Amino acid sequence: MPSFTLAVPALLCLSIATALLPVTAAAQAAPATAGVAHAQSFNALLDAQTMAAINADPELKTLLGISGDGAADTSDRLTDVSLAQREVNRRFLADNLAAIKAWKGAPLDPQQQLSDGLARWFYQAQIDLMAVPWAAAWLPVGGSTYAVDQLFSLPVNLPQFFDNQHAVTDVTTARHYIARLDAMGSKLDQVRANVDMQAAQGVVPPELALAGAASQFRTLLKPAPEDSLWVASLQRKLDKLPAIPVAERAALLEQATVAVRDSVNPGYQRLLDRVQALQATHPGNKGMWALPHGDAFYDAALRWYTSTDLGADAIHQIGLDEVARLEKSMDARLREIGLRDGTVAERIRALGDDPRYRYADSDAGRRELIGDIEQRLRDLDPLLPTYFGHLPPQKLLVQPVPAHMQATSPGGYYYPPAMDGSRPGTFFINLGDMASNTRWSTPTLTYHEGSPGHHFQISIGQTLTDLPLLRRSLNPSAFSEGWALYAEQLMAEAGVYRDDPAGDIGRLQAEMFRSVRLVVDTGLHRKRWTPEQAIAYMQQKTGMKASDVRIEVNRYLVQPGQASSYKMGQLRLLALRAKAQKQLGDRFDIRAFHDLMLGNGALPMTVLEQAVDAWVASGGGDPRRAP
Repeated sequence: MPSFTLAVPALLCLSIATALLPVTAAAQAAPATAGVAHAQSFNALLDAQTMAAINADPELKTLLGISGDGAADTSDRLTDVSLAQREVNRRFLADNLAAIKAWKGAPLDPQQQLSDGLARWFYQAQIDLMAVPWAAAWLPVGGSTYAVDQLFSLPVNLPQFFDNQHAVTDVTTARHYIARLDAMGSKLDQVRANVDMQAAQGVVPPELALAGAASQFRTLLKPAPEDSLWVASLQRKLDKLPAIPVAERAALLEQATVAVRDSVNPGYQRLLDRVQALQATHPGNKGMWALPHGDAFYDAALRWYTSTDLGADAIHQIGLDEVARLEKSMDARLREIGLRDGTVAERIRALGDDPRYRYADSDAGRRELIGDIEQRLRDLDPLLPTYFGHLPPQKLLVQPVPAHMQATSPGGYYYPPAMDGSRPGTFFINLGDMASNTRWSTPTLTYHEGSPGHHFQISIGQTLTDLPLLRRSLNPSAFSEGWALYAEQLMAEAGVYRDDPAGDIGRLQAEMFRSVRLVVDTGLHRKRWTPEQAIAYMQQKTGMKASDVRIEVNRYLVQPGQASSYKMGQLRLLALRAKAQKQLGDRFDIRAFHDLMLGNGALPMTVLEQAVDAWVASGGGDPRRAP
C-alpha cells in the first residue's frame, strides 16, 4: 500500500509563520527614517516585522539557519510559550496589521501590492484563529491546536529539533545544545500550563492524541539519562569533530547527561503525569464541533488552510464530486493492467498485496527503497528544464524518519533547507512499516515531497532575495500543499508514467486520498462524524491499509482544516493555469507559468490570482517582470 504524506512536521511548512511576533516601536519607525526610497520603505516595514519575529524566536532562528553574535545569538535558548506570551502574540498581531494598513508612503508597486495582500491575509487569519479564548501561546495558531497531541505539539517535536536542527560544529555550539537541555524543564512546564488553561475551558485533546503523546513521553523517559536520545544525538555530533580533545568531549557529554537527569526528564515526567490524568477523564474522540467556540475556530481554520472563504459544506461537496470523478479514472486504469473484478478499493488492495511491487522488510529492502527514490530524482534531471526556467540551487537529501517517530508519523515529509546554505532540503521517508511502501506509490511520493514538489517550491522561495523575507519564507498551506499535489499531476502530464501504468494508479490513488480528505475533515469537524465513520469511508474509497487510515484520521482530529488544503490548493492552481491558457492561447508558455508560480513566493490563492491576472495582462512574457 502507498505511503501518504505530511509536507513538513511540526510547523515547518509555515517556516517564518511559526512565531511572527511584532516589530518594536523603533523598528516600525525605521522604514520612514532609514534613508531608503519610498518604494523600498514598505518592504523595509515588512522585513522589520519579520526579523523581529525571528529574533524573538530562538528555535525558529535555528531552524532557518540564521546565527548571530553576542546579544543577537539566541542559540542557547528555547522559545517562550508561556501564557503571558499568548497575550503578547495577540496584541502584536493586531499592531502589525494596523501598521500595514496605516502605510502612507509612496503608492505600492505591483510586487508590493502582492506583499501587502499576503501580510494582511496572514495577520488577519491568525487574529481570527487566536480570537477563541483557549488559543495556545504559540503561532501559527492552528498548526498545533491542542497544547499536547501525538504529532504536532512542541513536546513531541522537540527531540527532532535537537537532533536535526541544532548544529554542533564546535565547543561553543555544543555548550549551547546543553544549555537548551537545561532549559527544557521550564519549557515543558510552559506547555503544561497551556494544557491546564485549555482544560479549564473545556478543551481537552482527543483520547487518541493523549495516548499517542503519553506513549512517546514514556519512550523518551525509558533509557537512563546517559543513554537518552538527547545524549546520543550530541555524541554523534561530537564524533564528527575530532579536533575537540577526548577529555573535553567526555565532559560535554557528562554535562548533557546531568541536564537530561535534572531538567529534561523531570519536565517530561510532570507533563506525562498531567496527560495521564486527562486520559483518566475519558474525553472521547470528537471534532471541533464538540468544543466551546469550536465552530468559529474551524471556520477560521478553513480560511487559514485553504485561503478561501468557502464554508465547510461547500468544501465537503467538492470532495464528494472529486471522489466520484477519480473513481472512474482509477477504474479505467486498473482495467488496463487486468484488475477488473471488485470495487476500486478492493482492486487497489490487491495491487498493494502483489509481491512484484513490495519491498523486502529488511535492511536491504530499506536501502533499496531509498535508492529507488534517489534514482527517481536523478531521472528527472533532463526533464525538469523543459517545464521550469529556474531550478532550485539547494541540494535534496533523502533520509529515514527517526525510529522513535515512525509509529505515529505519516509516510513522508519534507524539511526545508537552511537559508544560510548550511543544511540541504530533506525528504524524510518512513521505513517503519515497509508494507506501506510500494514500488507503484513511491514515484508520486517522491515528486510530492521532493522534485518538483515541496523542494522546488520552498527552496526557490528562499532564493527570491529581492522580495521581503515574509514572501520568501511564509508557505500558506493551500499553496504549498496545492503545489505539491499539482506537481504530482504535472509529472504524469510530462510522461513519467507512459510505461508505468501501476505508477499512474499510485498517482490517482494519492489524488483520491487528498479528495477524500475534504470529505473526512469536514465530516469530523462539522458534520459530527466519529473517527470510525471517517476510517470506514476512507478505506472504502482509497483501498488504504487500516493502520495507515487510522494514523491519518487521528491526524485530522488534532489539526482541523489542514487536510483540506491539498486538494483545494491544487484545484485552484489548475483553474488558474486553465484561465491563463485560455486567455493567452499560443502565447502560453508552461515554463514561464511555473516560474511565475514559484518566482513570487507562496501566496494565498486570492493574491496569487492577482499575480496571474497581471502576468496575463502583460502578455505572458518573462514572469520576472510581472506583475
